[in-house]
Amino acid sequence: MNDSKQKYSIYRDNDLIASDLLSLPLIMKFIRKDALKEHSQGRPAFYMITGSLGFKRSGSHLKGRVVWDG
Repeated sequence: MNDSKQKYSIYRDNDLIASDLLSLPLIMKFIRKDALKEHSQGRPAFYMITGSLGFKRSGSHLKGRVVWDG
């Protein structure tokens, strides 16, 4: 059987924080929560989402909100 579903991984500051995720909307929700947590601790963070089929998105948080590149 050919399983062509894309699986996503999330990196914060080049460290893997989640993998094998299937839903991009849930990933975005997870990242927003994590960005708020990082902001409350006063830590800047850079995020990258990669997909098994070539998807790639990166961004950083500004005042708890993720700003995506491009």
